[in-house]
Amino acid sequence: MRKEILYASIGALFVSAQVLTAIRVESFPLFPSPYDLVPAGVMAYLAIFVVANILNEKEGKKEGWKIIVAGLFANMLFLLCMYLELALPEARGVFPEHTSQTFAWLTSLEVRIVIGSMIAFVIAMYLNNYLYHRWKWNIWGRYAVILIIVMTIDTVLFHTIAYAGIFSTEGLLGSIASVTVFKIILSIITIPVFAMGLKVYGWTFFLEKEHERAAEAPGV
Repeated sequence: MRKEILYASIGALFVSAQVLTAIRVESFPLFPSPYDLVPAGVMAYLAIFVVANILNEKEGKKEGWKIIVAGLFANMLFLLCMYLELALPEARGVFPEHTSQTFAWLTSLEVRIVIGSMIAFVIAMYLNNYLYHRWKWNIWGRYAVILIIVMTIDTVLFHTIAYAGIFSTEGLLGSIASVTVFKIILSIITIPVFAMGLKVYGWTFFLEKEHERAAEAPGV
């Protein structure tokens, strides 16, 4: 049941990230304008990787591809629902003089965001899963360093696909820089969240050490 809840969380976080990213860009105060642009969906998207690494730690390698499939499925369902809504005749919007134009603009931008998100997600999550199970050192350092690496790669890919030609070159490079720094900070901050998620899932540091000692004991 816990695993199903985590997968449902991944789907919900994907939808939240896509909607927020399309409708709002925020300012990151450590950078001067125009190097301070941060899409609003960053935190929701980062949370997907936190949840994914809880599953990685508890369920093992085989869960990695399922996470990627779940993310792609959530994205495709979101696009499908959006286009079904677009195909239906509109009676009138809340603001009739602006609604059609605004929705048409939003859907055209959203396609680039979803496609960019899917490509960046598959590459970043594959690398995340590969490194997570290949590197055997300290769980907390491994979690933070891998997340920083994959979030940097994900940011460059996503911004290039989703925003090239929409942001100015200066604004695009600035957004990549500010989002990367923002994600690095969040990656470190989410270590306690990751630890709490593992604890809820039934993992403790001492229990893990007991399992390691039992596996290394003679005759086991």
